Amino acid sequence: MTPEQLTPAKFLEGMILAEGWIVEKPRGKHPDGSGGNFSYSYEVKNQATGQRAFLKALDFSMALKQLDPIKAIARLTGLFDFEQNVLELCRNKRLSRIISLIETGNIPPAKGGVIPVPYFIMELAHGDIYNQLDFSKEIDSLMSLKIIHNLSAALYQLHNNGISHQDVKPSNILILETGPHKLGDLGRADIRGQATPYSILHYAGDPSYAPPEAQYKAVQNDWVFKRIACDAYQFGSMIVFLFTQLNMTALLKMHLSPEHNWNNWTQTYREVLPYLYVSLDRSVEYFRNQIEDKDLAEELSEIIFQLCDPDPIKRGHPKTLNSRFKTISLERYITKFDKLIKKQEIKMSKKII
Repeated sequence: MTPEQLTPAKFLEGMILAEGWIVEKPRGKHPDGSGGNFSYSYEVKNQATGQRAFLKALDFSMALKQLDPIKAIARLTGLFDFEQNVLELCRNKRLSRIISLIETGNIPPAKGGVIPVPYFIMELAHGDIYNQLDFSKEIDSLMSLKIIHNLSAALYQLHNNGISHQDVKPSNILILETGPHKLGDLGRADIRGQATPYSILHYAGDPSYAPPEAQYKAVQNDWVFKRIACDAYQFGSMIVFLFTQLNMTALLKMHLSPEHNWNNWTQTYREVLPYLYVSLDRSVEYFRNQIEDKDLAEELSEIIFQLCDPDPIKRGHPKTLNSRFKTISLERYITKFDKLIKKQEIKMSKKII
């Protein structure tokens, strides 16, 4: 068989799809929510409207080389379908801060081939926050606050519909040509009350951004304090990252003695918590010292203490945790960051004058 027949997802450039989409330049082969290096990405353009978008095409070629190719294909298809279904759910719920699904389709096997190419098309992002921030210069506090505000709104929309993202990190906070930042890559999400590909795992995202309870494999059974608490921690961790270039997990590890590190600890999570709180104090102090604006540093430090509390049942805004429903909600943080942005804009305008 020819390469085009064996790996058709790799050779879509120039093809015209349903609804007039032309497949243009490839974006390469990347690890993604469909189970590893099993998809190819392209930019596409609609002939009728001129709209540009992003296409993700599933590649079965590696699955066919597995010892049990039927099982491998079934797993890949399940993961791909799940990510597509989550995106459809977000579109149907009109979640405006989540990257939008535009269309889905399936390309039949090439002539003489046997491998189809399932795909879906999403709105085109122009990179992630790595492409927007220049860490070689002074931190842009206003831009960072706007990113944080957009992220809080995106996570609130997901949580309000029973969806946990589970993999919040800089590469998944996307820049669009116009409008606010959006949250992408829902391939590792979990949905409350449903059996999902990752629901049996204690944690499904990038290990380097995992909350401490996941590192010690001591997550809660309650869905909110297992999944939403994870997102809350990663939200706080992104605040840390935007001002230090380090996430909270890296800082916690840096300030833990080797015997208390999650790779070495053999006792219970409850017993290691006091050491984690010491590490959190030192990590937040490090964060605070990186910010020239001391008022902003203090306000953000308080938020980080709340969001990155090592005990997931204490994570989040105190007024929400202590309410009658005892839950985690990011709603209050949306309002908080809106106010912080306005304060920062006033400070900047005074500097200009």
